[in-house]
Amino acid sequence: MSTHGPSTSPTSRRTVLLSSLAGLAVAGGLGAYQVLRHPRPPRRQPDGQYRQIKLAWPDASSAPVLAVAYQKDFFTQYSLDVDITSAPLNGSGALAALAGGVADFAVAPALSWLPKLHDGLAANLILGIQPGVFRLLVRRGAGITRLDQLLGRTIAIPDQNIADKLFFAIMMRRKGINAMEGITWRPMPAEDMITAAAAKTIDAIATHDPFAWQLLGTSNGLFTELVSSNTGHYADRTNMILGVSSSTLAADPDAATAMTLALRDAARWANAHRTEAATLIAEATAGMNSTSVQDMLSSEPPIHPVTGHPLREQIAQYYDELQLIGLLPSEESAADMARRYTRNVLRG
Repeated sequence: MSTHGPSTSPTSRRTVLLSSLAGLAVAGGLGAYQVLRHPRPPRRQPDGQYRQIKLAWPDASSAPVLAVAYQKDFFTQYSLDVDITSAPLNGSGALAALAGGVADFAVAPALSWLPKLHDGLAANLILGIQPGVFRLLVRRGAGITRLDQLLGRTIAIPDQNIADKLFFAIMMRRKGINAMEGITWRPMPAEDMITAAAAKTIDAIATHDPFAWQLLGTSNGLFTELVSSNTGHYADRTNMILGVSSSTLAADPDAATAMTLALRDAARWANAHRTEAATLIAEATAGMNSTSVQDMLSSEPPIHPVTGHPLREQIAQYYDELQLIGLLPSEESAADMARRYTRNVLRG
């Protein structure tokens, strides 16, 4: 089924800055000189044909970029009729839909994508949509104020959502902490986590927004945030990645171009209009009102889409980090694997 939010009219405007004639002449001459020395590859343009696309996206109803793509007509601008398939609850579910041929495209965290690609999933990564929103929440009264104090403790993670665990395992490994072996990671339904924390059978929860934000706001002070992906260099890195099946890319490369441009434009709009983006998902985000959703988005990093070389560099970094915690073979070149797994569908 398609995901639709409340209908609103577009408010986006572009501002054109005019330079003096002399400035334009100098810039034009310099630009021509640079093009002669370093010619840029032509940018691929979509062909404008109408397409029906099947897309798997976890927690689709609470994804601001997806809501913007629908309600601000970015999909329509690129002649796309996008249907959200199978309502996956996490990245693993979205990738299962792609692998099973249920979806043509999928969105999932980078840390969910890479192990599946290494295991043979036939797909390419084409757009980094936005950074991660991982939060590590600790139970008040557990005496945990540093990451190393989690050793020997129990951290709950949402069922089968591997990205939450891996993100914090990597963060801790960089501080010399072997979280993969030194911590008990307990998969648990989200609805059981508050009860388990109150009963002191878990010490922390590794999860992501919007659920993490809900826990902080509705658990009567049971949790406090220890660390997150929303600050420092982690905030600058992409997380939710759009990928396309190899068969779809081979049969219709223009579909991948159109999807990339539509979601890239929607991501830029969502970042520039966070308050309005929040209203588009507020009604569909369980347990949160519009103000709470706005506060959540305000606390998160800028939504900055990436493609091409910047995406490939970030995927290589993720690959290297998964090697660091022993999840991928250390003898492989992270740069080579990133080149294999990514594709710049905007290059002509």
